[in-house]
Amino acid sequence: MVQVTRPSSLTPSTQTRVAPEAPARAKGPQGFNAIVKGDSFSSVAPAGSQQVNALRIPLPWPGKGEADKIGWIQKAYPPAKDSTAEFMKLNQAVRAGQNVMPPEAKNCVFLAVGGLLSEAAPKQIYFDKNLDALEAQGLQVGRVPVDTDMGVEHNAAIVRQAVLEASKNGKQVVLIGHSKGGLDSAAALSMYPELKDHVRALVTIQSPYGGSPMAQDLLDNPLVRYGVGGAVEALGGSIQAGEDLTYDSRKEFLAKHPMPPGIPTVSMASTTANPTSPLFAMQEYMHQRYGVKSDGLVLPQDAFIPGSKSVTLSGLDHLDSTGTTLNPFKPYQPEDLTLSLVAMALKMPKGG
Repeated sequence: MVQVTRPSSLTPSTQTRVAPEAPARAKGPQGFNAIVKGDSFSSVAPAGSQQVNALRIPLPWPGKGEADKIGWIQKAYPPAKDSTAEFMKLNQAVRAGQNVMPPEAKNCVFLAVGGLLSEAAPKQIYFDKNLDALEAQGLQVGRVPVDTDMGVEHNAAIVRQAVLEASKNGKQVVLIGHSKGGLDSAAALSMYPELKDHVRALVTIQSPYGGSPMAQDLLDNPLVRYGVGGAVEALGGSIQAGEDLTYDSRKEFLAKHPMPPGIPTVSMASTTANPTSPLFAMQEYMHQRYGVKSDGLVLPQDAFIPGSKSVTLSGLDHLDSTGTTLNPFKPYQPEDLTLSLVAMALKMPKGG
């Protein structure tokens, strides 16, 4: 595995941790069961129909909510191209034992970028299976040592250094970012134009590129903002890591640092309603408050990078794609998922 070092000026106070991220919550309109209209990811709930399950307690939601901002990025930028059918064909081939990687994969280094707070989980249960699948194909892999409790711009500098180190011998780099790691990866490409010559492709997995409706809602809660946020900062992290996932922060950042053209990009998102998922409460929260489907933390309509190939899957929560979970029924395994998404990205020509 490629050993990537963190720039000394950006060395955190703690060493490597790892575990899928938990973005903070977003805002939505006041009232119970406010529904976002006009997108294919919203639950089927006719306007004016606010039928509430007998088990649901109509308590006031925290914060004012931001349902009007969900999916904003699809309207403000060129849309992603739905390529789920292409993914399904590749995934079927991978499951059948076929090698779907193009020959040029041997000339690439594949770097994983973990999500928010993911340093806290053992490497053996986070992103390990994804990287094992690539190594089993004889490919060179590594992990970018981002500070997963720090902001996007801080980590973009670390990703930049990792890309430059991994490409020293002339190999191209494929960045694979999970959750906030996808934002950190894309930010590096946006903020440091010199990386374009060294990056063959970007794959984001369940990344809230446009923001997350969990982000502002959590930060609107004083217990989270001042309690959890204070604890994170006391440990050397920053509340900015959560702030960077809000819709307003993403709008501001992307206005300054749009994704550069010409880098093949695949964006994957998922939804689930699995009651055994550890994220089920958050899935239900977003379903009840905003009328939308999610993976428990991120919505598909917020996860697609403009102009990318997009893949939308059902049956996976935010932990299933990169972690060793207790879900024996998940329809896609991290190994197959990674090989299929990377193969899609490498089949795309790199632009000038």
